Amino acid sequence: MESLRLSNFSSSVVDEIRKFLAGKSETLVVTHFYPDGDAIGSLLAFGGMLQQLDIPYVLAIDDKCPGKYDFLNGIQQIRNLKEAPLNKEYYRVVILDAGAISRIGSAYNAIGTGTEILNIDHHFTGDIYGKINLVNTEAAATSELLFDLFQALGITVTADMASALFTGILTDTGRFRFANTTGHAMHVAAELISLGADAGVLTENIYYNMSVEQARSIASALGSMELYANGRVCMIGLQGEDRITETEGFVEYAASIKDVMLAVFYCEIDKDLFKVSLRSRCDVDVSAVASGFGGGGHRKASGYRYRGDLVSLKQKLISVLENHLDNRKHTSA
Repeated sequence: MESLRLSNFSSSVVDEIRKFLAGKSETLVVTHFYPDGDAIGSLLAFGGMLQQLDIPYVLAIDDKCPGKYDFLNGIQQIRNLKEAPLNKEYYRVVILDAGAISRIGSAYNAIGTGTEILNIDHHFTGDIYGKINLVNTEAAATSELLFDLFQALGITVTADMASALFTGILTDTGRFRFANTTGHAMHVAAELISLGADAGVLTENIYYNMSVEQARSIASALGSMELYANGRVCMIGLQGEDRITETEGFVEYAASIKDVMLAVFYCEIDKDLFKVSLRSRCDVDVSAVASGFGGGGHRKASGYRYRGDLVSLKQKLISVLENHLDNRKHTSA
């Protein structure tokens, strides 16, 4: 059955992408650092397409993939640029799920003056950096966009590709509970199941298979809980000996508390360097908040990196969040 195409690709865009992929030039495919399920799923699925087209490719992230995705077939192909930097420029580069080109980190070193870039994304930060830009903020995930693109290009979606794409939609919709869970996203998810994605196995591995270390770190993060703005802002975090590398989803614990409208999770990743995740349970656009600190993401889920001490991080961020809540109150009055 043909997918209902929310993406509504024009034939000209599909033709541009088909021309972009013509020839056997080795293609670099990258996504953002701190990769999540959509970033990793998109990368693996696009690699599956290139393999099908007999195009040589390199999949790369300027980071390590979280261990909970190790079960996905093909993940061993993904090159961690922290351990194995790229040593040449590529004529053809595909960037997936990265709202700003700065979010690909050291992969940027592989882009030269003659490099052609295909940018496929569902974020919008105003940074349209590709020769071809397939950007649709109505899509729940970049994986959803890729499924529609594969259909338009006549690509066969294998079981492994279906599992990768389902992972992207599953995680970016928060197990189909976020406001971005559209009928089209559900339709694509259903098609992916029919193509071989095992929803139960994928959900079990991603959400119900955490390590003891992660469970203890969640306990430490919850122990750091601070409430601001009369309980409307909840902040949790990890630093020092409590910090770990795999913290995807930790912010959801702060966001799940009754009456909390804005949730924050911070994690120290180096001396005076923090990763900050934001979630909104109201009409405050946290992508605008993250953008103000050099980050980005979605209206409901965003993040950024902060260089400085924890005290200044909290002071600056809480001030911004309280102002957004105050403006919201005045607007609705």
